[in-house]
Amino acid sequence: MKKRVICCVLCLAVLLCLCPAGFAEGAEQPVNWYEVFVRSFRDSDGDGLGDLRGVTEKLDYIRTLGCGGLWLMPIMPSPSYHKYDVVDYYAVDGEYGTLDDLRELLDEAHARGMWVILDLPLNHCSSRHPWFLSAASSADAPYRDWFNWSDTPAKGYTACGGAYYESRFVDSMPDLNLDNPAVRAEIENILRFWLEEVGVDGFRLDAVTSFYTGNTDKNVETLNWLADTAHGIRPDCYLVGEAWESLATIARYSESRIDSFFTFPVSQAEGMIAKVLGGRAKQPGRKLGEMITQLEETLPETTVPAPFLENHDTGRTVGFTGRDNPGKTKMAFGLLCLLRGNVFVYYGQEIGMVGSGEDPNKRIGMLWTDDEEPCLPPPGTTKIEYAYPAVAEQEEDPSSILNYYKQALALRETFPAIARGRGKVLPCKQDDVCLIRKQYGSETLLLAVNPSKSEQVLAPEGFTTLAASLCAEAADEAVITDGVLKLPPYSIAILK
Repeated sequence: MKKRVICCVLCLAVLLCLCPAGFAEGAEQPVNWYEVFVRSFRDSDGDGLGDLRGVTEKLDYIRTLGCGGLWLMPIMPSPSYHKYDVVDYYAVDGEYGTLDDLRELLDEAHARGMWVILDLPLNHCSSRHPWFLSAASSADAPYRDWFNWSDTPAKGYTACGGAYYESRFVDSMPDLNLDNPAVRAEIENILRFWLEEVGVDGFRLDAVTSFYTGNTDKNVETLNWLADTAHGIRPDCYLVGEAWESLATIARYSESRIDSFFTFPVSQAEGMIAKVLGGRAKQPGRKLGEMITQLEETLPETTVPAPFLENHDTGRTVGFTGRDNPGKTKMAFGLLCLLRGNVFVYYGQEIGMVGSGEDPNKRIGMLWTDDEEPCLPPPGTTKIEYAYPAVAEQEEDPSSILNYYKQALALRETFPAIARGRGKVLPCKQDDVCLIRKQYGSETLLLAVNPSKSEQVLAPEGFTTLAASLCAEAADEAVITDGVLKLPPYSIAILK
């Protein structure tokens, strides 16, 4: 039963991929997104560096994985490998290609019904940007008040020509003065260029809590201005903000008019999902219910959360699930996919890539085949290893992490209530099982989740039809007979 249901779900997802209705403004935002570090993703010209044409070559892979949205980490000209210090907000870095290459990527993505957003660092630019080179030349330079200056030393400031400029991250990233109307007018021009002239579908907003360090109210005010400005240019553009904060603080930011904020407390080794699946964790079903309830009660009902397990700044998932425990690695993602909002997958996460410690270690080349060298590692990389096989091998293995990801993402696209419905945890006598009711429009689902290592048997009331299921072990099946549901270890059943 389970295999037949999953097969139908995957067939539907593939049909959506191969025969899209076509991208159009006003279309509903994708529920599944894929983050790409272009430099390490796919090299199309043999120079060892990933590029935009390489991303275009892999759009079918991303869409077939189950992701309808694509987030490109910074692609604008920059002296650094990561490109968060921009020197030109109106161009593409030559390492990655040209504006025409980006336009081709956008055309191909839109033909597949996919959205594409760009990473946009507005808290700071590069110390090599012409604005800052002018500002640093003298106290009365034309762009002097585009940055924040102090006559005396202060924390987060760097000495320059007898004064000090704000640089909260590093001295090569001077903070912009977002109170300056001229700076805001320039930002509006930047938004208009990418949304109207180039045709991107929105932005990931970098470091939004640092716009005004320690001042949430000012940050929210600025985000409201950004949201109003961007949506005034294109009403349906998607904006997702990086607020690396507690759940309560993210809730405060979510009261702004930005569409989404990443739910950092869910992610990483210290996050909520890791605690549910921890080696010493007891009563994982109850803990999962507590997590769902806390998320739903804290985050505003009107917001679209952006849950994730890992990204370019964090350790990879297998670091806390265990590289020798694919079942737990799969289940961590299965739990993520149950959450309301737009789920984000970091490139390589779907094949269990490894990376921790220094940031470059978390951004090594995607492993496509055993015969093809991955992209060159970023400068500063201290460790390169791959715990699981390449994409090509995992695609042929029904029990692979990659194929589990495809199944989990397909369920979110097939059953809108999973991604869009608020979760209500229902009473359950077994502490190793969690029952979550989801409702969206006319669809009502019961998600029966077994995040434990043991089989569980229960009789859920009011839901007797098994619509689909997801098991960490490909050979396992969730089965309901005469109202009694059998849940294998690390499994999820969707009931109606």
